[in-house]
Amino acid sequence: MRRRTLDFSAVGPGLGDPAEGFTHGCLTGIADLAALERYMYDPVHLAGDFDIIPRLARLHAVRFTDDGDPRIGSEIFAMHRRKLAAYPEWEKLLDSIPDSSLT
Repeated sequence: MRRRTLDFSAVGPGLGDPAEGFTHGCLTGIADLAALERYMYDPVHLAGDFDIIPRLARLHAVRFTDDGDPRIGSEIFAMHRRKLAAYPEWEKLLDSIPDSSLT
């Protein structure tokens, strides 16, 4: 999956204060909105969520971009909402995380 949709990715132990409750972090680089959409709907990614997300106690997203288009954030959130509508079981899975901030 990474070879087809991500420019780079890393997952590893967090370097922040453990008292904040985060143990690991994930960073991904995605070239454009088309690549992001492929990543979001990749069958491996979708299946992995059902293995990984039930193990999470906290999940907080930090998003940033080097794209100068002021609409990029709203376009990404619209893609997220479309995925929630297409996969209601995925939305329930995300809602099951006790402490999350994804939008």
